Amino acid sequence: MNDSNRKLAAIVFTDIVGFTKMTAENQQMASDLLDIQRSVIKPLVESNGGKWIKEVGDGLILTFDTITNAVNCCIEIQDKARSIENLSLRIGIHLGEIIEKENDIIGDDVNVTARIEPFSAPGGIAISNKVHDAIVREDGFESKYLGKPKLKGVGQEVKVYCIISHDLPETNLSDVSAKLEPEGFQWNIKNSIGAAVSFLGLLFLINALFLRIGYAEKEEIPSIAILPFENKGVEEDEFYAYGISSDLIGDVTSAGLIRVASLKDIEKIKFQDMESLELAKKLFVRYLAHGTLWRMDSVFQLSMEIFDTKLSKVVYTNRWQTNWDDLATIKDDLSKNILETLQIKVLQSPEFAQRINPDAYELYLKAKHKFQKRKSFDEVQIVRGLLEKATDLDSNLVEATMLLGSTYSTEGDNNKSLDIYTSSLRRAKVLNDSLLVGKCLSSIGSLYRAKGNDETSLEFQEKALDIFEKLDAKSDVAWSLYLIGWVHQYKTGIEKGMEYYQKSYEMFKKLDDRRGLADALNALGIAASVNKDHDKAIDYFLEAKVLYEEMESKSGIRNMLGNLAVQYGRKKDYTKALEYNKQSFTMADELGEKTAMAHILGNISFIYARLGDYEESLAQNYKALSIAEALKDTVYIARNYAHIAEVEGIKGNYEKAVEYLKTALDLDEKICNEKSFANRMYRLGYYHFAKGDYDKAIKYLEMRDKTEKKIRGNSYKEDLFSKSILYLTYKKKQIEYDETEITSLLEEESMKEMSATEAYTIYQLMDDRKYLEHAYEKINEKMDFMKEDLKNKFLNFPGPKVIIDEWKKIQS
Repeated sequence: MNDSNRKLAAIVFTDIVGFTKMTAENQQMASDLLDIQRSVIKPLVESNGGKWIKEVGDGLILTFDTITNAVNCCIEIQDKARSIENLSLRIGIHLGEIIEKENDIIGDDVNVTARIEPFSAPGGIAISNKVHDAIVREDGFESKYLGKPKLKGVGQEVKVYCIISHDLPETNLSDVSAKLEPEGFQWNIKNSIGAAVSFLGLLFLINALFLRIGYAEKEEIPSIAILPFENKGVEEDEFYAYGISSDLIGDVTSAGLIRVASLKDIEKIKFQDMESLELAKKLFVRYLAHGTLWRMDSVFQLSMEIFDTKLSKVVYTNRWQTNWDDLATIKDDLSKNILETLQIKVLQSPEFAQRINPDAYELYLKAKHKFQKRKSFDEVQIVRGLLEKATDLDSNLVEATMLLGSTYSTEGDNNKSLDIYTSSLRRAKVLNDSLLVGKCLSSIGSLYRAKGNDETSLEFQEKALDIFEKLDAKSDVAWSLYLIGWVHQYKTGIEKGMEYYQKSYEMFKKLDDRRGLADALNALGIAASVNKDHDKAIDYFLEAKVLYEEMESKSGIRNMLGNLAVQYGRKKDYTKALEYNKQSFTMADELGEKTAMAHILGNISFIYARLGDYEESLAQNYKALSIAEALKDTVYIARNYAHIAEVEGIKGNYEKAVEYLKTALDLDEKICNEKSFANRMYRLGYYHFAKGDYDKAIKYLEMRDKTEKKIRGNSYKEDLFSKSILYLTYKKKQIEYDETEITSLLEEESMKEMSATEAYTIYQLMDDRKYLEHAYEKINEKMDFMKEDLKNKFLNFPGPKVIIDEWKKIQS
């Protein structure tokens, strides 16, 4: 590095208090606040000779040539911020050596400053000892010593103070999520082993212990089931036991070459009543971790043992007692000594304990438990409240922010979820937690795929894969390959998607991860289906179904039955399609999977429509709509309104079709479900065209193209049928259009796949009789599956009738 880029500077970090909560509640307000912060603070920085390095989410990184300029500027900033609604800032200042690199700065002292900022009170300023020593002798300055912050891997001694003069608030250490080094008494493992350990030390211990066991068994992938801790206390403490177990599973899963039974698989069997060998066999694991937890006021007693079913003996056992408030202090010293004593080789060492506030973690555990056990939308609202409180207490608890994001993505509100995950990513980067960064990147990539932006999605997923491969987190690598296949399926094509699904399958096979194998087979089946190879898809789904049956995963079996139903429907074997759908629905009903029930009823409705029984199709759709409305599931409510509109459109009830479809579009816009916009607008355009309202048809069809271009960017492709309806409308209105565009699109489209309506539209536009003939053949083909009493009804619907009449006309 060139020495000219290296210099001594006063470094400033700022952070907006409560910004994550604001983003979740009012996205526009949060965005406006960032604009206000920039417009107000940047002139103050410039007037004090400072340098505006960059914005990191809601935070700022600034540098100054002198400490005096930095401190004076920060005092002015806090004074100004007091007059601006919602702009409550924490500020940290440190003096150190930096290396300037493009529009960024790097160096140990930059990281130190990031760790000092959390010690500031809202509206206050925290400073390091180097800054303190420079200003303490100046008139008018007063400060208070707070302690030595925990700074792992930093050679210099750092002390932190807060400025209490200049109307600045004093820091209340009980409100600070960051941790201080203990001063005075030091925890001594020699006289305390077995007396106390933190939950997170335990979390880290299991992670590392099983890596050690794995190395001893080089020919065997270590596999473990971490059973939910048995709660020995009052029922209200169940979330501690459940949450800790869930966190353990997530932590160990990402450790490396190790397979961990999922909590969902464990909960599906009555593990409490089973012998260890039988349980291990059911879960396809070698090791079982059993534990108990008992809370008495603020003291927790834990016990845990790890049983090796191959050797038929307990390979690890211990008991602990810990105070919740002493969580981080105990973990840092005790975990390190335990790991050194056991000579455990660790692939990664998450620093979770030293960056979390115990109260925030407790709220996160409550939220996680309630979300995983939720039965209604009202409970989701409670979960969000708990998570917002947790992140207010501790902005470094990225896991809580990520869970908050998932509460929105599960409802289809991808934009709000994306904002929250982006905030999580920024914080994970500040914490330098590579695993969390990877998980955030992957989640953001999946959200962009759901929004239809495949190019950006692929960029994020590939970055996540690179991180997971460097960490040797093989389970995360396998899932990352799976998700990249998902993106390629839509962006590049089926072949590329299947290539990644196959890589994912091979990785899951190496890990002996049956759930991963089953899910990869499911993805391969879906890809084969999109590729029109329905027989191959059926083979994949049947193979996956066998694996789900081995795991006794009723939910997985139910899903495969539904997938098989879809394939038989596409093969026009409607009898088998209905049979599989009804089996799938019965299982979903038994499992209480309401969302799945609504989805399956939609599929059953589709089959009845193919059989020409439109009244029954509507009846099934209304049942699905009723379930979706009870769940307050906006995505499925919109989808069912769209399905009903489609059936009403087939029947020629275009006014009703428009009414239902506009409702669906309004709901999609409300939750920013961009994935459905194009299809809704295309159909609205078509129904207005069918009504003869050509101006509105043009409005929606042109809007459809603009929206798709905006969402998909470089991956946007013209749609033949949307363009055909638009140009046919132009033709009716005597507006000029370029017919060669349709000719070009027709070269890429197989007539075999065209519906009767699509073929007839192209016939009207191009005046080519082969398309009318194809439309006529499709009408007759459809009637082959109808009962006699339904055929006459069908032939009198406007769509089929006009095609039959036109065919007869040109034949006469």
